[in-house]
Amino acid sequence: MFEGFSPSRSRSPSAPLLTLQGAFAGTRSPGTRKGKEKALNTDLVEGVEGEMVTTSDDARKGLRELVRRSTMGGQRPLLRGDESRAVSIEDRAYTPRRYYILTNAGKPVFSSHSDTEEDISNLMAVAQALISIFAEDDDRLRSIRRGDKRIVFLLKAPLYMVCVSDWGEPENVLRVQLDYIYLQVLSVATSTQLARAFQRRSNFDPTRLLEGTDQFLHNLIARSQHDFSYLTSTLQPLRMAPALREAAAAALMPPSRIQDLLYVLLVAGGRIVTLLRPRKHAVHPSDLHLLLNMLDTSKTLRSSEAWVPICLPKFNPAGFVHAYVDFPLPDVGLLFVSADREAFDVLRAWKKVVVEKLQMDDTLGKIRDSIPYHEYSISALGCPGLRHFIYKSRQLVQITMPEWEESYEPDGPDRKRIITTYQCLHDAVHARSGQSTPLKLVYTRSDQEACLAWFTKPFEMYLTVPPHLPKSVVVSVANAVFKWVQAEEGKLFLKDAPVF
Repeated sequence: MFEGFSPSRSRSPSAPLLTLQGAFAGTRSPGTRKGKEKALNTDLVEGVEGEMVTTSDDARKGLRELVRRSTMGGQRPLLRGDESRAVSIEDRAYTPRRYYILTNAGKPVFSSHSDTEEDISNLMAVAQALISIFAEDDDRLRSIRRGDKRIVFLLKAPLYMVCVSDWGEPENVLRVQLDYIYLQVLSVATSTQLARAFQRRSNFDPTRLLEGTDQFLHNLIARSQHDFSYLTSTLQPLRMAPALREAAAAALMPPSRIQDLLYVLLVAGGRIVTLLRPRKHAVHPSDLHLLLNMLDTSKTLRSSEAWVPICLPKFNPAGFVHAYVDFPLPDVGLLFVSADREAFDVLRAWKKVVVEKLQMDDTLGKIRDSIPYHEYSISALGCPGLRHFIYKSRQLVQITMPEWEESYEPDGPDRKRIITTYQCLHDAVHARSGQSTPLKLVYTRSDQEACLAWFTKPFEMYLTVPPHLPKSVVVSVANAVFKWVQAEEGKLFLKDAPVF
Protein backbone atom coordinates (compact mmCIF):
# COMPACT_ATOMS: atom_id res chain seq x y z
CA MET A 1 0.00 0.00 0.00
CA PHE A 2 2.67 2.43 1.01
CA GLU A 3 6.24 2.55 -0.24
CA GLY A 4 8.33 -0.45 0.68
CA PHE A 5 5.38 -2.78 1.27
CA SER A 6 3.51 -5.19 -0.97
CA PRO A 7 -0.09 -4.38 -1.86
CA SER A 8 -1.08 -8.00 -1.30
CA ARG A 9 -3.57 -8.88 1.42
CA SER A 10 -2.06 -8.29 4.86
CA ARG A 11 -2.23 -10.89 7.58
CA SER A 12 -2.42 -10.39 11.29
CA PRO A 13 0.79 -11.52 13.00
CA SER A 14 0.59 -14.44 15.37
CA ALA A 15 0.55 -13.16 18.93
CA PRO A 16 4.21 -12.58 19.95
CA LEU A 17 3.34 -12.39 23.65
CA LEU A 18 5.86 -10.61 25.82
CA THR A 19 7.21 -12.41 28.87
CA LEU A 20 8.94 -10.96 31.90
CA GLN A 21 12.13 -12.88 31.11
CA GLY A 22 12.07 -11.75 27.50
CA ALA A 23 11.16 -8.20 28.34
CA PHE A 24 14.13 -7.43 30.54
CA ALA A 25 16.84 -9.79 29.32
CA GLY A 26 18.59 -7.15 27.20
CA THR A 27 18.05 -8.89 23.86
CA ARG A 28 18.88 -6.95 20.72
CA SER A 29 17.40 -7.04 17.24
CA PRO A 30 19.61 -7.63 14.19
CA GLY A 31 18.52 -4.54 12.26
CA THR A 32 20.83 -2.44 10.15
CA ARG A 33 21.26 1.33 10.07
CA LYS A 34 20.47 3.34 6.96
CA GLY A 35 21.92 6.57 5.68
CA LYS A 36 25.33 7.72 4.61
CA GLU A 37 26.02 10.03 7.52
CA LYS A 38 26.50 8.74 11.01
CA ALA A 39 24.55 10.60 13.67
CA LEU A 40 26.53 12.10 16.51
CA ASN A 41 26.10 11.07 20.15
CA THR A 42 25.82 14.42 21.90
CA ASP A 43 23.46 13.69 24.76
CA LEU A 44 25.69 15.27 27.37
CA VAL A 45 28.26 17.96 26.65
CA GLU A 46 30.23 19.87 29.24
CA GLY A 47 30.71 23.60 28.75
CA VAL A 48 33.89 24.78 27.05
CA GLU A 49 35.76 27.95 27.69
CA GLY A 50 36.15 30.62 25.02
CA GLU A 51 39.54 31.10 23.37
CA MET A 52 41.60 34.22 22.65
CA VAL A 53 42.29 34.63 18.92
CA THR A 54 44.14 37.36 17.06
CA THR A 55 44.05 36.80 13.29
CA SER A 56 41.25 35.98 10.86
CA ASP A 57 42.63 32.49 10.19
CA ASP A 58 43.10 31.88 13.89
CA ALA A 59 39.55 33.06 14.49
CA ARG A 60 38.12 30.60 12.00
CA LYS A 61 40.24 27.77 13.39
CA GLY A 62 39.30 28.70 16.92
CA LEU A 63 35.61 28.89 16.09
CA ARG A 64 35.74 25.56 14.31
CA GLU A 65 37.53 23.94 17.26
CA LEU A 66 35.02 25.42 19.69
CA VAL A 67 32.12 24.07 17.65
CA ARG A 68 33.79 20.68 17.23
CA ARG A 69 34.38 20.37 20.96
CA SER A 70 30.79 21.38 21.64
CA THR A 71 29.56 18.84 19.13
CA MET A 72 31.82 15.91 19.93
CA GLY A 73 32.98 16.42 23.48
CA GLY A 74 31.63 14.56 26.46
CA GLN A 75 29.69 12.01 24.49
CA ARG A 76 27.50 9.58 26.35
CA PRO A 77 25.39 6.92 24.64
CA LEU A 78 21.68 6.96 25.23
CA LEU A 79 21.69 3.28 26.16
CA ARG A 80 24.55 0.96 26.99
CA GLY A 81 25.23 -2.25 28.86
CA ASP A 82 23.60 -5.61 28.59
CA GLU A 83 20.22 -4.72 30.04
CA SER A 84 17.37 -2.47 28.98
CA ARG A 85 17.71 0.71 31.00
CA ALA A 86 15.71 3.74 31.88
CA VAL A 87 16.22 6.79 29.71
CA SER A 88 15.80 9.73 32.05
CA ILE A 89 14.21 12.93 30.75
CA GLU A 90 14.92 15.78 33.12
CA ASP A 91 12.49 18.56 33.81
CA ARG A 92 12.76 21.05 30.99
CA ALA A 93 11.26 24.36 29.98
CA TYR A 94 9.97 22.96 26.66
CA THR A 95 10.07 26.36 25.02
CA PRO A 96 8.72 26.37 21.46
CA ARG A 97 11.27 25.05 19.00
CA ARG A 98 12.57 27.54 16.47
CA TYR A 99 12.94 26.71 12.79
CA TYR A 100 14.77 28.63 10.11
CA ILE A 101 15.48 28.34 6.40
CA LEU A 102 18.36 30.20 4.77
CA THR A 103 20.18 30.06 1.47
CA ASN A 104 23.76 28.91 1.10
CA ALA A 105 24.62 32.61 0.77
CA GLY A 106 23.13 33.30 4.20
CA LYS A 107 19.90 34.99 3.03
CA PRO A 108 16.95 34.42 5.42
CA VAL A 109 14.02 32.61 3.77
CA PHE A 110 11.76 31.59 6.66
CA SER A 111 11.52 31.92 10.44
CA SER A 112 8.96 30.11 12.59
CA HIS A 113 8.90 33.00 15.07
CA SER A 114 8.33 36.74 14.80
CA ASP A 115 11.93 37.80 15.34
CA THR A 116 13.05 41.18 14.08
CA GLU A 117 14.54 41.24 10.61
CA GLU A 118 17.89 42.30 12.07
CA ASP A 119 17.94 39.44 14.58
CA ILE A 120 17.09 36.89 11.90
CA SER A 121 19.74 38.26 9.51
CA ASN A 122 22.40 38.18 12.22
CA LEU A 123 21.48 34.63 13.22
CA MET A 124 21.49 33.43 9.61
CA ALA A 125 24.90 35.02 9.06
CA VAL A 126 26.32 33.12 12.03
CA ALA A 127 24.73 29.86 10.88
CA GLN A 128 26.06 30.27 7.35
CA ALA A 129 29.54 31.05 8.70
CA LEU A 130 29.56 27.90 10.86
CA ILE A 131 28.43 25.74 7.95
CA SER A 132 31.06 27.26 5.66
CA ILE A 133 33.86 26.65 8.15
CA PHE A 134 33.14 22.93 8.15
CA ALA A 135 32.55 22.83 4.40
CA GLU A 136 36.06 24.16 3.78
CA ASP A 137 37.39 20.87 5.13
CA ASP A 138 34.85 18.77 3.20
CA ASP A 139 32.91 18.24 6.41
CA ARG A 140 29.21 18.70 7.16
CA LEU A 141 27.97 20.40 10.29
CA ARG A 142 25.12 18.28 11.68
CA SER A 143 24.43 19.60 15.17
CA ILE A 144 25.74 21.64 18.08
CA ARG A 145 24.93 20.93 21.70
CA ARG A 146 25.42 23.74 24.21
CA GLY A 147 23.92 23.47 27.67
CA ASP A 148 20.31 22.34 27.37
CA LYS A 149 19.97 23.52 23.77
CA ARG A 150 20.56 21.54 20.61
CA ILE A 151 20.97 23.20 17.20
CA VAL A 152 20.47 20.84 14.26
CA PHE A 153 21.36 21.59 10.64
CA LEU A 154 19.98 19.97 7.50
CA LEU A 155 22.04 20.96 4.47
CA LYS A 156 20.21 20.64 1.16
CA ALA A 157 22.06 23.15 -1.02
CA PRO A 158 21.07 25.70 -2.09
CA LEU A 159 18.91 25.72 1.08
CA TYR A 160 19.88 25.12 4.69
CA MET A 161 17.35 24.25 7.40
CA VAL A 162 18.08 24.92 11.09
CA CYS A 163 16.25 24.03 14.31
CA VAL A 164 16.92 25.15 17.89
CA SER A 165 15.40 23.07 20.69
CA ASP A 166 15.70 22.58 24.45
CA TRP A 167 13.34 19.60 24.70
CA GLY A 168 16.09 17.01 25.08
CA GLU A 169 15.02 14.92 22.10
CA PRO A 170 17.49 12.93 19.94
CA GLU A 171 19.05 14.72 17.00
CA ASN A 172 17.27 12.48 14.51
CA VAL A 173 13.87 13.74 15.66
CA LEU A 174 14.74 17.31 14.68
CA ARG A 175 16.36 16.10 11.48
CA VAL A 176 13.11 14.39 10.46
CA GLN A 177 11.18 17.60 11.13
CA LEU A 178 13.66 19.65 9.12
CA ASP A 179 13.37 17.18 6.27
CA TYR A 180 9.60 17.67 6.24
CA ILE A 181 10.15 21.43 6.08
CA TYR A 182 12.42 20.92 3.08
CA LEU A 183 9.85 18.66 1.41
CA GLN A 184 7.20 21.31 2.00
CA VAL A 185 9.39 23.83 0.18
CA LEU A 186 9.87 21.40 -2.70
CA SER A 187 6.11 20.95 -2.96
CA VAL A 188 5.95 24.57 -4.15
CA ALA A 189 9.32 24.99 -5.89
CA THR A 190 10.82 21.80 -7.31
CA SER A 191 14.46 20.87 -6.87
CA THR A 192 15.00 21.63 -10.57
CA GLN A 193 13.53 25.12 -10.24
CA LEU A 194 15.69 25.92 -7.23
CA ALA A 195 18.85 24.57 -8.84
CA ARG A 196 18.33 26.60 -12.03
CA ALA A 197 17.55 29.79 -10.13
CA PHE A 198 20.72 29.56 -8.04
CA GLN A 199 22.84 28.57 -11.02
CA ARG A 200 21.81 31.78 -12.76
CA ARG A 201 22.51 33.89 -9.67
CA SER A 202 24.36 32.50 -6.64
CA ASN A 203 22.85 35.09 -4.28
CA PHE A 204 19.31 34.44 -5.56
CA ASP A 205 16.56 35.33 -3.08
CA PRO A 206 13.84 32.62 -3.27
CA THR A 207 11.34 34.57 -1.18
CA ARG A 208 9.16 35.49 -4.17
CA LEU A 209 9.39 31.97 -5.58
CA LEU A 210 8.11 30.61 -2.25
CA GLU A 211 5.56 33.36 -1.70
CA GLY A 212 2.49 32.11 0.14
CA THR A 213 4.17 29.04 1.64
CA ASP A 214 4.62 30.45 5.16
CA GLN A 215 1.17 29.37 6.32
CA PHE A 216 1.79 25.81 5.07
CA LEU A 217 5.17 25.70 6.82
CA HIS A 218 3.72 27.02 10.09
CA ASN A 219 0.90 24.47 10.00
CA LEU A 220 3.25 21.59 9.17
CA ILE A 221 5.57 22.57 12.02
CA ALA A 222 2.65 22.74 14.46
CA ARG A 223 1.42 19.29 13.39
CA SER A 224 4.87 17.69 13.60
CA GLN A 225 5.30 18.71 17.26
CA HIS A 226 2.73 16.19 18.50
CA ASP A 227 1.84 13.93 15.57
CA PHE A 228 3.87 10.74 15.91
CA SER A 229 3.06 9.74 12.33
CA TYR A 230 5.63 12.27 11.11
CA LEU A 231 8.51 10.69 13.04
CA THR A 232 7.46 7.14 12.17
CA SER A 233 6.67 7.98 8.52
CA THR A 234 3.20 6.51 8.84
CA LEU A 235 -0.46 7.54 8.67
CA GLN A 236 -3.35 7.32 11.12
CA PRO A 237 -6.50 6.66 9.05
CA LEU A 238 -10.00 7.54 10.21
CA ARG A 239 -11.30 4.87 12.59
CA MET A 240 -14.48 3.43 11.11
CA ALA A 241 -16.42 0.28 10.28
CA PRO A 242 -14.51 -1.89 7.74
CA ALA A 243 -17.63 -2.41 5.59
CA LEU A 244 -18.12 1.34 5.26
CA ARG A 245 -14.50 1.82 4.24
CA GLU A 246 -14.85 -0.93 1.63
CA ALA A 247 -18.01 0.64 0.22
CA ALA A 248 -16.21 3.97 -0.15
CA ALA A 249 -13.27 2.32 -1.90
CA ALA A 250 -15.59 0.55 -4.35
CA ALA A 251 -17.20 3.87 -5.30
CA LEU A 252 -13.78 5.38 -5.96
CA MET A 253 -12.55 2.74 -8.40
CA PRO A 254 -11.68 4.79 -11.54
CA PRO A 255 -12.76 3.83 -15.05
CA SER A 256 -10.01 2.64 -17.36
CA ARG A 257 -10.47 5.61 -19.70
CA ILE A 258 -8.87 8.03 -17.20
CA GLN A 259 -5.19 8.20 -18.08
CA ASP A 260 -2.21 9.25 -15.93
CA LEU A 261 -4.21 8.99 -12.68
CA LEU A 262 -1.81 8.48 -9.78
CA TYR A 263 -3.75 8.51 -6.52
CA VAL A 264 -7.37 8.70 -5.41
CA LEU A 265 -8.02 9.80 -1.84
CA LEU A 266 -11.14 10.17 0.28
CA VAL A 267 -10.50 12.31 3.35
CA ALA A 268 -12.78 12.96 6.33
CA GLY A 269 -11.99 14.98 9.42
CA GLY A 270 -8.49 15.58 8.08
CA ARG A 271 -7.75 11.83 7.96
CA ILE A 272 -7.65 9.35 5.12
CA VAL A 273 -10.71 7.11 4.76
CA THR A 274 -9.34 5.14 1.82
CA LEU A 275 -6.62 5.38 -0.82
CA LEU A 276 -6.44 3.88 -4.30
CA ARG A 277 -3.34 3.81 -6.47
CA PRO A 278 -2.00 2.21 -9.67
CA ARG A 279 -0.74 -1.32 -9.25
CA LYS A 280 2.82 -0.34 -10.16
CA HIS A 281 3.02 2.83 -8.05
CA ALA A 282 3.72 2.93 -4.33
CA VAL A 283 2.89 6.06 -2.36
CA HIS A 284 5.21 7.46 0.29
CA PRO A 285 3.64 8.61 3.58
CA SER A 286 5.53 11.92 3.49
CA ASP A 287 3.87 12.80 0.15
CA LEU A 288 0.50 12.05 1.72
CA HIS A 289 1.39 14.26 4.70
CA LEU A 290 2.05 17.12 2.29
CA LEU A 291 -1.34 16.60 0.66
CA LEU A 292 -3.12 16.43 4.02
CA ASN A 293 -1.28 19.51 5.23
CA MET A 294 -2.35 21.36 2.08
CA LEU A 295 -6.00 20.49 2.74
CA ASP A 296 -5.76 21.33 6.42
CA THR A 297 -4.08 24.71 5.85
CA SER A 298 -6.12 26.15 3.00
CA LYS A 299 -9.73 27.09 3.76
CA THR A 300 -10.19 27.96 0.08
CA LEU A 301 -9.64 24.35 -0.95
CA ARG A 302 -12.38 23.23 1.42
CA SER A 303 -14.91 25.77 0.16
CA SER A 304 -14.78 25.26 -3.62
CA GLU A 305 -13.35 22.83 -6.15
CA ALA A 306 -9.73 23.47 -7.12
CA TRP A 307 -7.01 22.35 -9.53
CA VAL A 308 -3.69 22.57 -7.69
CA PRO A 309 -0.17 22.01 -9.04
CA ILE A 310 1.99 20.37 -6.39
CA CYS A 311 5.32 18.58 -6.31
CA LEU A 312 5.35 15.29 -4.40
CA PRO A 313 9.09 15.01 -3.71
CA LYS A 314 9.17 11.28 -2.93
CA PHE A 315 7.33 10.58 -6.18
CA ASN A 316 9.33 13.05 -8.30
CA PRO A 317 11.27 15.95 -6.74
CA ALA A 318 11.88 17.55 -10.15
CA GLY A 319 8.34 17.97 -11.43
CA PHE A 320 4.73 18.81 -10.62
CA VAL A 321 1.61 16.72 -10.56
CA HIS A 322 -1.90 18.21 -10.38
CA ALA A 323 -4.51 17.58 -7.72
CA TYR A 324 -8.25 17.94 -8.24
CA VAL A 325 -9.83 18.83 -4.87
CA ASP A 326 -13.51 19.02 -4.00
CA PHE A 327 -15.42 18.71 -0.72
CA PRO A 328 -18.94 17.35 -1.31
CA LEU A 329 -19.56 17.81 2.43
CA PRO A 330 -17.88 20.42 4.68
CA ASP A 331 -15.49 17.92 6.30
CA VAL A 332 -15.42 15.16 3.67
CA GLY A 333 -13.21 15.69 0.65
CA LEU A 334 -12.11 13.99 -2.56
CA LEU A 335 -8.62 14.37 -3.97
CA PHE A 336 -7.57 13.01 -7.36
CA VAL A 337 -3.85 13.29 -8.23
CA SER A 338 -2.93 13.19 -11.91
CA ALA A 339 0.25 13.48 -13.94
CA ASP A 340 -1.79 15.14 -16.72
CA ARG A 341 -2.05 18.91 -16.30
CA GLU A 342 -5.01 18.97 -18.73
CA ALA A 343 -7.12 16.42 -16.85
CA PHE A 344 -9.29 18.87 -14.90
CA ASP A 345 -12.45 18.47 -16.99
CA VAL A 346 -12.19 14.68 -17.07
CA LEU A 347 -11.67 14.42 -13.32
CA ARG A 348 -14.41 16.93 -12.62
CA ALA A 349 -16.89 14.86 -14.61
CA TRP A 350 -15.79 11.65 -12.89
CA LYS A 351 -16.12 13.31 -9.47
CA LYS A 352 -19.85 13.75 -10.10
CA VAL A 353 -20.15 10.03 -10.78
CA VAL A 354 -18.20 9.22 -7.60
CA VAL A 355 -20.37 11.48 -5.45
CA GLU A 356 -23.54 9.88 -6.84
CA LYS A 357 -22.19 6.45 -5.89
CA LEU A 358 -21.20 7.64 -2.41
CA GLN A 359 -24.67 9.04 -1.86
CA MET A 360 -26.23 5.65 -2.52
CA ASP A 361 -27.15 4.00 0.78
CA ASP A 362 -25.97 7.28 2.35
CA THR A 363 -22.31 6.17 2.34
CA LEU A 364 -21.18 9.80 2.29
CA GLY A 365 -23.34 10.71 5.28
CA LYS A 366 -22.18 7.65 7.23
CA ILE A 367 -18.55 8.66 6.64
CA ARG A 368 -19.32 12.15 7.95
CA ASP A 369 -21.01 10.65 10.99
CA SER A 370 -17.90 8.51 11.70
CA ILE A 371 -15.68 11.54 12.24
CA PRO A 372 -16.68 12.22 15.89
CA TYR A 373 -16.01 8.56 16.73
CA HIS A 374 -12.43 8.52 15.47
CA GLU A 375 -11.03 9.35 18.88
CA TYR A 376 -11.23 6.67 21.55
CA SER A 377 -10.50 6.76 25.26
CA ILE A 378 -7.83 4.71 26.95
CA SER A 379 -10.65 3.24 29.03
CA ALA A 380 -11.90 1.45 25.88
CA LEU A 381 -9.13 -1.08 26.40
CA GLY A 382 -10.24 -1.92 29.94
CA CYS A 383 -6.61 -2.12 31.02
CA PRO A 384 -5.97 -0.73 34.54
CA GLY A 385 -2.81 1.35 34.82
CA LEU A 386 -2.49 2.15 31.10
CA ARG A 387 -2.21 5.91 30.57
CA HIS A 388 -1.37 6.12 26.88
CA PHE A 389 0.12 4.14 24.00
CA ILE A 390 1.17 4.35 20.37
CA TYR A 391 0.98 1.25 18.19
CA LYS A 392 2.60 1.12 14.77
CA SER A 393 1.75 -1.60 12.29
CA ARG A 394 5.01 -1.99 10.39
CA GLN A 395 3.28 -4.11 7.73
CA LEU A 396 0.61 -1.49 7.00
CA VAL A 397 2.80 1.57 7.76
CA GLN A 398 0.05 2.99 9.97
CA ILE A 399 -0.35 3.92 13.64
CA THR A 400 -3.11 4.16 16.20
CA MET A 401 -3.24 5.91 19.54
CA PRO A 402 -5.98 6.91 22.00
CA GLU A 403 -6.86 10.46 22.89
CA TRP A 404 -4.78 11.95 25.68
CA GLU A 405 -6.13 11.93 29.22
CA GLU A 406 -7.20 15.29 30.65
CA SER A 407 -4.10 15.45 32.88
CA TYR A 408 -1.94 15.72 29.74
CA GLU A 409 -2.98 19.18 28.58
CA PRO A 410 -2.53 19.92 24.85
CA ASP A 411 0.40 22.32 25.20
CA GLY A 412 1.40 21.41 28.75
CA PRO A 413 4.81 20.16 29.91
CA ASP A 414 3.47 16.73 30.91
CA ARG A 415 2.36 15.87 27.38
CA LYS A 416 5.57 17.28 25.91
CA ARG A 417 7.56 15.16 28.36
CA ILE A 418 5.77 11.98 27.24
CA ILE A 419 6.19 12.87 23.57
CA THR A 420 9.91 13.47 24.11
CA THR A 421 10.24 10.18 25.99
CA TYR A 422 8.55 8.34 23.12
CA GLN A 423 10.95 10.04 20.71
CA CYS A 424 13.94 8.85 22.76
CA LEU A 425 12.55 5.32 22.89
CA HIS A 426 11.91 5.34 19.14
CA ASP A 427 15.49 6.49 18.62
CA ALA A 428 16.78 3.68 20.81
CA VAL A 429 14.90 0.80 19.18
CA HIS A 430 15.99 2.04 15.74
CA ALA A 431 19.61 2.75 16.75
CA ARG A 432 19.48 6.23 15.24
CA SER A 433 22.00 7.83 17.58
CA GLY A 434 25.01 5.60 17.14
CA GLN A 435 24.09 2.55 19.22
CA SER A 436 25.79 -0.60 18.00
CA THR A 437 22.47 -2.35 17.27
CA PRO A 438 18.78 -1.60 17.67
CA LEU A 439 17.06 -2.75 20.85
CA LYS A 440 13.98 -4.91 21.02
CA LEU A 441 12.86 -3.55 24.37
CA VAL A 442 13.54 -0.38 26.27
CA TYR A 443 12.09 0.50 29.68
CA THR A 444 12.36 3.90 31.30
CA ARG A 445 10.99 5.18 34.60
CA SER A 446 10.84 8.61 36.20
CA ASP A 447 9.01 10.07 39.18
CA GLN A 448 6.05 10.88 36.93
CA GLU A 449 5.60 7.72 34.81
CA ALA A 450 7.20 4.64 33.31
CA CYS A 451 7.39 3.98 29.57
CA LEU A 452 8.09 0.85 27.56
CA ALA A 453 9.10 0.45 23.90
CA TRP A 454 8.54 -2.96 22.30
CA PHE A 455 9.96 -3.57 18.82
CA THR A 456 9.07 -6.60 16.71
CA LYS A 457 9.03 -7.40 12.99
CA PRO A 458 5.26 -6.77 12.51
CA PHE A 459 4.79 -3.88 14.95
CA GLU A 460 6.21 -1.31 17.34
CA MET A 461 4.59 -0.24 20.60
CA TYR A 462 5.24 2.65 22.99
CA LEU A 463 3.20 2.87 26.18
CA THR A 464 2.97 4.85 29.41
CA VAL A 465 2.00 3.54 32.85
CA PRO A 466 2.32 4.76 36.47
CA PRO A 467 5.93 4.66 37.76
CA HIS A 468 5.16 2.32 40.68
CA LEU A 469 3.72 -0.44 38.47
CA PRO A 470 5.72 -3.71 38.79
CA LYS A 471 7.49 -4.81 35.65
CA SER A 472 5.40 -7.97 35.49
CA VAL A 473 2.27 -5.81 35.30
CA VAL A 474 3.86 -3.59 32.61
CA VAL A 475 4.42 -6.74 30.56
CA SER A 476 0.77 -7.73 31.02
CA VAL A 477 -0.33 -4.25 29.93
CA ALA A 478 1.77 -4.46 26.77
CA ASN A 479 0.27 -7.83 25.87
CA ALA A 480 -3.23 -6.48 26.54
CA VAL A 481 -2.67 -3.55 24.17
CA PHE A 482 -1.41 -5.90 21.48
CA LYS A 483 -4.45 -8.17 21.78
CA TRP A 484 -6.88 -5.23 21.71
CA VAL A 485 -5.31 -3.71 18.58
CA GLN A 486 -5.42 -7.08 16.82
CA ALA A 487 -9.11 -7.40 17.64
CA GLU A 488 -9.85 -3.85 16.42
CA GLU A 489 -7.47 -3.55 13.49
CA GLY A 490 -10.26 -3.67 10.91
CA LYS A 491 -11.58 -0.37 12.30
CA LEU A 492 -8.22 1.15 13.17
CA PHE A 493 -6.31 0.55 9.94
CA LEU A 494 -6.74 0.87 6.20
CA LYS A 495 -6.26 -2.66 4.87
CA ASP A 496 -6.42 -4.15 1.41
CA ALA A 497 -7.14 -0.89 -0.42
CA PRO A 498 -7.89 -1.55 -4.10
CA VAL A 499 -5.38 -0.89 -6.87
CA PHE A 500 -6.17 -0.05 -10.48
